[in-house]
Amino acid sequence: MTTEPPMVIEDREELIFILSEAAALEHMIMCEYLFAAFSLKRDVSEGVTAAQLGAITRWERIVSFVATQEMLHLALVSNLLTALGSHPYLSHPNFPQRSKYYPPGVQLALLPFGEHALQHFLYLERPEGMDLEDAPEFAVLAIPKPSLTLDDDQIVPQTQDFATIGHLYRGIEQGLRHLVEKYGERGVFIGPPRAQATQEYFGWPELIAVTDLASACQAIETIIEEGEGARGDWRAAHFGRFLQIMQEYRDLQQQDPGFEPARPAVAAYVRQPGDT
Repeated sequence: MTTEPPMVIEDREELIFILSEAAALEHMIMCEYLFAAFSLKRDVSEGVTAAQLGAITRWERIVSFVATQEMLHLALVSNLLTALGSHPYLSHPNFPQRSKYYPPGVQLALLPFGEHALQHFLYLERPEGMDLEDAPEFAVLAIPKPSLTLDDDQIVPQTQDFATIGHLYRGIEQGLRHLVEKYGERGVFIGPPRAQATQEYFGWPELIAVTDLASACQAIETIIEEGEGARGDWRAAHFGRFLQIMQEYRDLQQQDPGFEPARPAVAAYVRQPGDT
């Protein structure tokens, strides 16, 4: 069982900084899932049987559905940011991200569908406290920074370690509760309610307006329960869905060692264009 130290959030600036990190993380994970889904074969002419293609098609639907939920999570984080008087954060670091922008255990890259990609997805979505190895491509390349304490003097917000995505969001929730205790709800949730994205515009019933602590906690709980380190029963969450795919994938490979569900794609390296 992995020990997950508490995160330290003492002011709105720190909370907005960490929420912006969460938004970028949701964005990048969504891209990972879409890249893997797009790499899957689409026809028996690509060297798979009809039965294998049926499994591949089912996997593509599941991975695409999970990617769609990541879009929902990004929208919920945007609502949290807007509620605090900030704005949606839609930027992200370059791919691949190797232990620079996030804690050392959080590395991101665009991989084609396969066992290593699935192992990486399981690692990202693992429940809080679960010990699980990432794929070999994601060996930790940096030494973790010491965790902050409430006695540390911070001039500007800084990245904090989190072991799982669930750990990140529990830290955000605790930070919100702490700030509400210090300043009251009216002093924390200062953003205009009309700026909130809701089901009316985007179709997700879970996309609620964040206007107070209760709705903020509900938004965070939705993110956690749908898969980002969900506690309790994770079978229907992202972790459980990827675990099911991994088991089916290994079964098919055992039946046919030459089975390759993905096209011969290579890991993508994405660099933002330079200034012009």
